[in-house]
Formats: sequence, C-alpha cells, structure tokens
Amino acid sequence: MAALDSLSLFTGLGLSEHKARETLKNTALSAQLREAATQAQQTLGSTIDKATGTLLYGLASRLRDPRRLSFLVSYVANKKIHTELQLSAALEYVRSHPLDPINTEDFEQECGVGVMVTPEQIEEAVEAAINRHRPQLLEERYRFNMGLLMGEARAVLKWADGKMIKHEVDMQVLHLLGPKTETDLEKKPKVSKARPEEKDRRTTKDMMENGEAANQALSLMEQLRGEALKFHKPGTDPVPTRTQWNPAHRTCQSHQFQLWLCQGQRWDLFSAL
Repeated sequence: MAALDSLSLFTGLGLSEHKARETLKNTALSAQLREAATQAQQTLGSTIDKATGTLLYGLASRLRDPRRLSFLVSYVANKKIHTELQLSAALEYVRSHPLDPINTEDFEQECGVGVMVTPEQIEEAVEAAINRHRPQLLEERYRFNMGLLMGEARAVLKWADGKMIKHEVDMQVLHLLGPKTETDLEKKPKVSKARPEEKDRRTTKDMMENGEAANQALSLMEQLRGEALKFHKPGTDPVPTRTQWNPAHRTCQSHQFQLWLCQGQRWDLFSAL
C-alpha cells in the first residue's frame, strides 16, 4: 500500500510511471523525494506542477546533506528558486557552507533569488550577440556555432532560463538567414588528416635517416681520430726542415687539418684551414 502511495505521489510530480518505479528501487532516493514532496504539499496543496516537481526530483537526487532538505524545499515551493540554474547554485552553496547557520542574505544573492529576467531582456541580449557576429553569421549561415551566441547572452543574463535563450536565438537567426537551404543541410567537409600509421611511418623514416647521418658523421670522426692516434706525440720528434722534405711528398687535406707524409714517416703537423 505504501509503495502504491509513493508511486502515485511520484507520478504526481510529473515523473513517468517507469521512472517512478525505478526511483522506488533506490531506497535512499525514494525516501528523500517522498519527504521533499510531502513538505512541498504543505505549501502548494496536493497538486504540484510539473516544473516544480522536476526541481524537487533534482533536489532530492543531488542533495548530499539531508539537514538542508527542508530549507531548500521551502525556496522551491515558494517559487523563489524556479530554474535549474538556481537550483544548481543553491546545492553548491549548501555544499560549500556546511556549518550552521546559513547566511540567508548571502545565499539568496548567490542563487539569484528575487532576480527576474524578462523576455525583453533576453531578446535584447540575443540581438546584441548576433550583431557582434553578423558578418561571420551571414557567411557561414547555419554552420556558425550558435552556442557562441547563447553563451554571450547567458554571460549578460546569468539567471535567464536557458531554454528561453535558445528559443530566442533560433527565432532571431531564422529571421536573419531565412529557412535552411540544401547547401545548409550538406555536411561540412572534413579536413583531411594524415593517418596515424603514415605519420608513424614518416617519423620512423626520419629517425632512421637522421640516425644514419649521425652514424656516418660519427664514423668519419672516429676514422680521423683513429688516424691521429697513430701519429707521434708533439715534441717527441723534431719537426723536419724544408731540406728534409721528400720532393715526392703527398698531401692529404681535410676540413680540419693537413697530413704531411715525409720519407716513409708520418709527422703530426696540423694546420687549421
């Protein structure tokens, strides 16, 4: 009997029968939602409109501190908190202020309690956002990121209802651009990107080429260093005079030094180029 009463209570909040039955399977959630609905009925009577019921369900499912349930339900039931955005701000406030007592004035300011946003304000904010992006909007038409317009309007009207802002954006964009054409319905061409395997292949190839170049450079230096080790140390043999040079001497030049070969003996005369 109690389950049937709870099912009727939950569907009275606007929940579908399926969702109401799923809620009943969660003992903690169903108990908190039942308490929230019962308290709200003390203010609103037995009938609770769907918008308020949705907020009560969101409150019961997201509130982590049951001590704050009555406090928040009173704001929802009295329509002081009437949007999802305000409810999210209220839940965040009680989460970050766990100690009693709650500063009511600060709470209401942080949650936008008493702030009324008129349709005219939403219209003006959306119109201003569209005017800022009119050239790009006319060029890109419906491929333009409409979320940018909604975000700018939201920045001006923090507590405005998101659905109302979206509706106003859709209406004003339609008035500016007209209905969508076949071109607007075409999918935006994707920019071709290199496949990961091709990128990896190129990277591996570059590494191999760079490695080979480094090995070649290292090999050349090692060869030169090896040849230099075969020479006599400076000062151990006298430097030959001009008359001692064999006319048939050979010269081996590199970028860093010259090797002079004299009468079958190698002398380590180095001269920078």
